[in-house]
Amino acid sequence: MWKALAVLAVLGVARLTWLIYRRAVVKSPLRNLPGPPSKSWRTGHLSFLYNPAGMSWHHDLTQNYGSVVKINGIMGDEHLYVADPLALHQITVKEQDVFEQTKMFVQGNGVIFGDGLLSTVTDHHRNQRRILNPIFSSKNMRELCPAVFEVANKMVHLINVKTKSGPAEMDMLDLIMRTALEVIGQGGLGHSFEALEEDRDPNTAFRTALRGLIPTIFSLQIERQILPFILKIGTPGFRRWLVDVTPSRRLHKLRDIVDEMHSTTLAIFESKKKAMLMGDEKVLEQVGHGRDIVSILMRAMHGASTQDVMPDAEVLAQLTTLVFTSHDTTSSTIAHILHLLCIYPDVQDRLRAEIKDALDTWEREHGNRELGYDLLMELPFLENVCRETLRLHAAVTFMTRTARSASVLPLLYPLTGTDGRTITEIPVAENQNVHIGIAAANRDPKIWGPDANEWKPDRWANGVPKSAATAHLPSIYAGTMSFLGGGRACIGIKFAQLEMKVMICVLLDNFRISLPKEEIIWKLANIQMPWTEGAAGPAMPLTLQRL
Repeated sequence: MWKALAVLAVLGVARLTWLIYRRAVVKSPLRNLPGPPSKSWRTGHLSFLYNPAGMSWHHDLTQNYGSVVKINGIMGDEHLYVADPLALHQITVKEQDVFEQTKMFVQGNGVIFGDGLLSTVTDHHRNQRRILNPIFSSKNMRELCPAVFEVANKMVHLINVKTKSGPAEMDMLDLIMRTALEVIGQGGLGHSFEALEEDRDPNTAFRTALRGLIPTIFSLQIERQILPFILKIGTPGFRRWLVDVTPSRRLHKLRDIVDEMHSTTLAIFESKKKAMLMGDEKVLEQVGHGRDIVSILMRAMHGASTQDVMPDAEVLAQLTTLVFTSHDTTSSTIAHILHLLCIYPDVQDRLRAEIKDALDTWEREHGNRELGYDLLMELPFLENVCRETLRLHAAVTFMTRTARSASVLPLLYPLTGTDGRTITEIPVAENQNVHIGIAAANRDPKIWGPDANEWKPDRWANGVPKSAATAHLPSIYAGTMSFLGGGRACIGIKFAQLEMKVMICVLLDNFRISLPKEEIIWKLANIQMPWTEGAAGPAMPLTLQRL
């Protein structure tokens, strides 16, 4: 044990010595690149990068210093913060195998989720995406649409109970997250988490773990920098022991969260495997009737060639990853839409009119108020509201890559160096960290115009604005970076859109929503979340009134 700890200490000292030497002796090729002065040699700008109250820092950084900015990491290590469209294309598309996820990100996700999409790289990642891509097709989303409406209507029922005697204030973030969990449970896993049952406590151990995951990871961002070194020490059993004996409440909380998530998804997976072995009739008896994403995946792999089959451990990792990504990021966006609709009640009324008109027509023709998938996706103003919210308030503010080899980033927008000279390309050293400025690119006035920091759904009235289309951000969604681009783009974008639009439809069809007395502020924790003054955790109380 002590020998292993000694090795860890030696590795840490060696890393520190190298950083000090490189900073003091090696002349930096980035010395002419503008950037904010570092206030801490030990942590550089990391305390700003990961500051829960640091949204304005991210928004202002590139607008103050240019579309690529030099910032510092641990011990003066130089990082690049990038929002230039051409440079982003180089990172996410043209040289995506050069600019891979950081070891901290990949290995950290491996510890939490297993070998899923968030913790694999290069050919391994591409093969997983190739197998999973067909599962998220429009055809499968079309079949899932009724199940998502069914879950969303359970949410409406709970609100109706609360508003029986008049308007009522409710924590809508909590209710949205409960609904999102049940949507991914039934639509994704073919399993009910019973998150919307009146007679059940929604705060199960699994849901508590899921809600605590992002804040806990975010609280350990600085410590996670040394994770790649720790994972080289000893066996998995030894590393688990090391976690157990480390006097850190946050680390122990993360351990307990991971244990709970793993045991729950493992039980679901084993149940689905058993049903598959017992035949189609047993599958049809499960929640989702075999139309859920995981059932489709398992059927697709049954009898397929070796290259089209994932090991059980990887399928299990996809389950956990799917629950996590569908729960937090989508909930953040839905919450932001509701918050903005309260701030702009005229937009809420206009959107409600579009939704009610579509629902009334559908009900006359089909006898229910559960829109078909294609019509739901085509509602123009609903699409504009979603696009503008995702542009201005992307759930994830930035993502980090590491250069696996030296490269050069070309610039669409030339920079002025500290010596006054024009910079048209930027050298990137091997192992250098590059931060993809999602929020920064989505708010760049050069791309979106002088009103880029304003929420204007009509910005999209004629499709993607001309200036944004000309900029060619490497995007899979409306010319924005919100779902990223390239080989790491969000694979579940269609599922996220379905979930968002169904929830907004049923809420505006039934309720008028308004702001509470408390101010709602948005904080970073890897994913943006709303808070109120003095709250112990993320929350968004809103007042709902039946129509």
